[in-house]
Amino acid sequence: GRRVPLNLAVPNPMIDELALIAHKLGWQVSVEKDAAYPRCWWNRKGRLVVEKHGMKKGKALLTMARSLKRLKESK
Repeated sequence: GRRVPLNLAVPNPMIDELALIAHKLGWQVSVEKDAAYPRCWWNRKGRLVVEKHGMKKGKALLTMARSLKRLKESK
C-alpha cells in the first residue's frame, strides 16, 4: 500500500534530503548509508532512523512528505 498520498509524493526522494527535513523538524536523525531492504539486498539506498517524539508513524510520514514536496517545488 501507499503510505503517502499521490499528491504529496515526489519521485526518487534522496536519503540526504529526508535527513535534512527531519533535522529541520527538530527530530533526532540517524542515517545508515549502507542499509538495504532484505528482499533487494543488492540495492543499498540507505535507511533513515528518526526519533519522532511520540508522534505516530503515519503522521510523521505525512509531515515529512509535505516538507519534502515544498523543498522540491522551491528548487
